[in-house]
Amino acid sequence: MNWNAKSLALLSQHDRGKILAGLSQDERLALMFHWPFWAREAQLPPPTEWLVWLIQAGRGFGKTRIGAEGVRMWAQTPHTRIALVARTAADARDVMVEGESGILAVCPPGEKPIYQPSKRRLIWPNGSVATTYSAEEPNKLRGPQHHKAWADEAAAWRYEDAWDQLMFGLRLGDRPQVVVTTTPK
Repeated sequence: MNWNAKSLALLSQHDRGKILAGLSQDERLALMFHWPFWAREAQLPPPTEWLVWLIQAGRGFGKTRIGAEGVRMWAQTPHTRIALVARTAADARDVMVEGESGILAVCPPGEKPIYQPSKRRLIWPNGSVATTYSAEEPNKLRGPQHHKAWADEAAAWRYEDAWDQLMFGLRLGDRPQVVVTTTPK
């Protein structure tokens, strides 16, 4: 049977324990990092084609986890170039990359990227690369091209030009996408 968080939640604690106990250690590890199993329906990408997916919600909704899981999913395609844009460079590092729900936290051991903070980038074993940017420096987004992007706390960005430059550079591949995670202002 194809289990998801809803169907598992309907079972008694005893039955859930039996199912989980029947899994091998590798299966339990895989389940631990299987986002669609744990996510609420509102935390999963829209089922239709989209260019921009806006998640505007309050604290505790799981916005950072949604963004990090999106990046993890995109990075599974070899040689994908991803922009990670936060309000500040520190936010990109502390929340998006190193945060408790950030990219490094959601990647299983065999899929973790190498983080090169001095170069502002994460590199996955398959050649996918994510580069961090600060919305305080929109000019750094001038020129670089990306397939995908995660824009965090866009409602708090100081310069509108950061959004414009991000979108101008989102031009690689057949299906560019940006997920925007932000708290209402």
